[in-house]
Amino acid sequence: MIGAGLAAMLLGAPTWAQAPQPPASEAPGDAPPSIASPAPSPLLDMPLEDLLTLESTSVAKKRQRVADSAAAVYIITQEDIRRSSARTIPDLLRGVPGVEVAQPYTGGYAVTIRGFNSNIANTLLVMIDGRSIYVSTFSSIFWEQLLIPLNDIERIEVVRGPGATLWGANAVDGVINIVTRHSADAQGSQVDARAGPRFQDLALSHGARLANGLNYHLYGNLRHDRAMLLDNGQAASSDFYGATVGSRLDWEPNDRDAVTLQADYADGCYAYIRPEFNGNLLHPANELINVKSSFYTASTLLRWTRQQSSTVDWSLQAYYDRIYRNDFRTIRFTWQLADIDFGLHWKPNDVHDVNAGINTRIMHDHVAPDSIFNLTQPVRTDRWVSGYLQDDISLVPDTLRLTIGAKVEDNNFTGFELQPSARLFLRLKRNLSLWAAISRAVRTPSRIERSVDLVQPFIPAGAAGNSLPIPLFPEIFGSAGDNSSQLLAYEAGVRATLFRSWSLDIAAYYNRYSNLPAASPWRSIAISPAPNLPPIGIDLDIAVHFQGKAQTYGVESLLKGAVTKWWRTEFSWTHFQYSTALDPTTGQPYMLMSPLDFSPRDQFSLRNAFDISHRLSLSTQLRYVSKLRGAGVPAYTDANVRLSWQLASALDVSLIGENLLHSRRLEFGLGNYSTPLSYLPRQVTAEVQFRF
Repeated sequence: MIGAGLAAMLLGAPTWAQAPQPPASEAPGDAPPSIASPAPSPLLDMPLEDLLTLESTSVAKKRQRVADSAAAVYIITQEDIRRSSARTIPDLLRGVPGVEVAQPYTGGYAVTIRGFNSNIANTLLVMIDGRSIYVSTFSSIFWEQLLIPLNDIERIEVVRGPGATLWGANAVDGVINIVTRHSADAQGSQVDARAGPRFQDLALSHGARLANGLNYHLYGNLRHDRAMLLDNGQAASSDFYGATVGSRLDWEPNDRDAVTLQADYADGCYAYIRPEFNGNLLHPANELINVKSSFYTASTLLRWTRQQSSTVDWSLQAYYDRIYRNDFRTIRFTWQLADIDFGLHWKPNDVHDVNAGINTRIMHDHVAPDSIFNLTQPVRTDRWVSGYLQDDISLVPDTLRLTIGAKVEDNNFTGFELQPSARLFLRLKRNLSLWAAISRAVRTPSRIERSVDLVQPFIPAGAAGNSLPIPLFPEIFGSAGDNSSQLLAYEAGVRATLFRSWSLDIAAYYNRYSNLPAASPWRSIAISPAPNLPPIGIDLDIAVHFQGKAQTYGVESLLKGAVTKWWRTEFSWTHFQYSTALDPTTGQPYMLMSPLDFSPRDQFSLRNAFDISHRLSLSTQLRYVSKLRGAGVPAYTDANVRLSWQLASALDVSLIGENLLHSRRLEFGLGNYSTPLSYLPRQVTAEVQFRF
């Protein structure tokens, strides 16, 4: 009980926090029209077997049809984005099979795949055009910094399951690759304004051709989100403010070469409420403090791809990221990453299709300490060197394919890591295929887990997580161990076209985790006001170690198709289960620092898209999420609606309703942590899109 409470406390504090992709213009032939074109897209008129020809580059580091992938893949298309009621990128992920999305505080999100959800979820790799935004210091993603305008996104590729063989350490339970639009597909100017009583967003973009084969695209975004609510309807914190500017230059001097240069900058501020011990041992209390945070992030990327011959193409990519954050009032965090990646694709014959590459990266961070948070090494530089080789072997043409590969990686804190995988794809019939996979993936420990000294708020006597008659005053210490968390994953799936316009996609998995980060008391000191008097509290030291074990298993299903030419529907169901191993010394479950019971057992999503007329469309989404036992969040059902009217070829107007079934709804909690819960309110906004 004590451990569960302490683990929840550690999770309670909001986070601070590779390989080349082909240009968007080389994406599937059914790519959306340019922004100067009318809004309706032919995607909704396509039979589902054609929709499955949409290609993903995140599974095999090459263009591959989703229908031919030996993995659980979901593509969020530009048409999906246009019809969605989403305000942010995490909102777009709601309803994707196997993906868990919740908002614990204003501006922040808890996003994961297949379990271990928290606001510091650490088993998911997220990329923008192949550039990783995973912050190794905290092993997490800063979702509040992701301010790309939604209309500038070409597609989002979601791969559930390990992707470490190609993408390296930390691609444990899934990979999300956000692909932005190629400059040639974003010509002209566009203004997108969305506003309501609680949310305002203004996005501007402009693209043009400088010369034959040379195009550029500029964008900017301003966002304001009012604070989430307390149970009594009052604001839970301060509002969220964010802004970003970005540019992309695409140059194709000939039929063989393509060069992309990208740069972006974002900054923002938000706040959250957290408890802090008042320092009075005789009258202990946790004072609630409105903690204001600010951030800025800048990045630049250069990528060169070349079709060397009809059988060989390669890519060279380099990028630099810099993040600065000011959190917890006094903690200042600076993080810098430089990455260089070379990838080679070689198809020597009709049997073999080889991908290979090498990568090196250097990370430098500086975490300035404060009275409650310290690192034993405030300044550190880490480096990684890795290489991968994967062969896609056609055993029986168009019927049976075996994909085997491995990634080897070396870093200066855990040493050598090996991450192999084997995938088998079998097409039984034109409309029926099976796939199976076995993979090994690792997550390297964060700097926090390795060297933190974190003073926690006290736990009152008799409170959840403390069965003692006196308070506990915990302090958490990192471990200098060199163990990585490891996953051995077994996956299988089936895809079937039931009839011309309907398709079923089912994936099942069984995951075995070892060396998970856990926390255990290792020293306790009784606190007494004077000698020979009874203690008034216990100073409890907690150590992070990497001995946790767990097993997860589940099923993800997706049924989609067309009821009529003007009505398309999509239904998804996700079921998740887990078990944890017992600590042999105590006989109790390991106290995981990312509790599995913060994930729902079941999720349902029903999406409908109606083309009422050529200019009028209606989109709806009904979602159910079962209770989060560890977070104290009850099950909920909610609905989103978007009604869009194309007034002219260059002007669209939409009315959007979110969370319509509740005046305010709880999505995520922090377990036994004493922070007040934040509720997501009902919202109604109007959106205007103008292209010129």
